[in-house]
Amino acid sequence: MRTVGVLLLLGLLQGIPAYVREGNRVETQFHGYTDRLTSYFRTLRATVEREASPEEAAALLRKLETPPPKAGIYGYQMLPKIVEIPQPPTPIRTFSYSWPITEGYIKGEDGRLDRAKADLARIAMVSRAEKLPLLTELIDQYTELVRNQKTVDQYIEYNRFWQRAIEERRARFDQMTQLYHMMKTGNPDTAGTIREALGKPDAPRFIRVNRSPNQVTLLIRIYTDIADDTYLSQVKNVVEETWRANEGGVQYGVELEFRKIAMADLYRGRTAPKLGDHLDVDKHVARFPNDGGVLTTGAEFTYGSVGHYVALGPGDLSPRTLAHEFGHILGFNDGYIRGYSDLGEKGFEILELTAFFDDIMSAPREGRVQPTHFKLLMEALR
Repeated sequence: MRTVGVLLLLGLLQGIPAYVREGNRVETQFHGYTDRLTSYFRTLRATVEREASPEEAAALLRKLETPPPKAGIYGYQMLPKIVEIPQPPTPIRTFSYSWPITEGYIKGEDGRLDRAKADLARIAMVSRAEKLPLLTELIDQYTELVRNQKTVDQYIEYNRFWQRAIEERRARFDQMTQLYHMMKTGNPDTAGTIREALGKPDAPRFIRVNRSPNQVTLLIRIYTDIADDTYLSQVKNVVEETWRANEGGVQYGVELEFRKIAMADLYRGRTAPKLGDHLDVDKHVARFPNDGGVLTTGAEFTYGSVGHYVALGPGDLSPRTLAHEFGHILGFNDGYIRGYSDLGEKGFEILELTAFFDDIMSAPREGRVQPTHFKLLMEALR
């Protein structure tokens, strides 16, 4: 606690913004939790080795091969796994992010970890027949703890990114906050206002349209410094499978053409970033040719820049979310409302509201690509 107090005092003296100071404090707590979870992992492994038979231990330890990932680790050439991520059974209309909310998640995980430790301590007192079921249950609990730890880690990076954006673009977020509260009233007349504020796609001129009587294909050139061909193939498949629609016998789709650029060509004798380096993503992307979109790495979490690029962060990424971020390269803004509330010394609360669940740019979890997306793009490209 003394260390946190010293950091807070130094932050105040150095004029560090409140959202940064509070983020540093919460992240320090989270690093402490991650250390405790790592210690529990080691104790759980040792207990399995000691209490289970050799055959049982071998099977259980296959689920305990790696410790929890280090928190807050991101950087250049760190690729996210593209995996299906369980979604809530019903759509989420509103969601909030803030440092107090994130701190509450950390405290909740601390409590779950304490209960897991208490259950682990019972191993020495249960019968031989009860040991294997209990150890199996403990490993399942540990798997869930790690999954939640990754989620909280992404919440922290999400908070940092969007609270910084609110600070830098306050006027835009003030407008979106007004729309957020309009939508909360449930007034159906606000739909047109929201569509107008979100805007039509700012379609980049590098999109090419291939038309035939029954098919429309958008040809998209994407420059990348990702060398992994298998990974790029996975990205291509996800995007092309998701960005397709059918209306009136006309098939709509996209076709990606990846063009890899070597690091030496990007930096031309200047010092290039190494694996895990933090970098200024915008400055890095500016080195790429401008006659195509860009797929690169180095972000705290995965996000897209409208009409320009997708920057990948290290956190697990669902296929639908990847397709949503690719929609930004096509020129679409986020279709949901993102406002904020000023929490003073606690930073900002980020307020998100989904108005249109049938649109992938509004609701990545539930939405889909529609013929309207393609029609809007073709109209913008005229």
